[in-house]
Amino acid sequence: MSEFGVDAVEIEQTLVAVTAQRLVELSCPFCKGECSPYCYCYGRLKRASIFELLTGRALNASMKVARGEEAVIKYRNLKDIIKKGIALGFIKETEYERWVLEHDQT
Repeated sequence: MSEFGVDAVEIEQTLVAVTAQRLVELSCPFCKGECSPYCYCYGRLKRASIFELLTGRALNASMKVARGEEAVIKYRNLKDIIKKGIALGFIKETEYERWVLEHDQT
């Protein structure tokens, strides 16, 4: 927003939350691998959206970092959420490569 000429103070006063979302393909822990087209454990689409939500103290700390000040930012990011979904068997491992590894290399 600062690129559009919005003052940093105005951004801080009006910003309530920042979110990032991804649509990931689910893997059925009951089918153990590829889901059959007839498996309706997760409905027909077998996709879910995951969200990274930045609010409160984490948002304030991020604003400090944007101003050039030092701050510690603690929140669950998309990488952590995708890793947990893979560990529990609900998200395919290819989703980690698609959403996380691609963006870490840039």
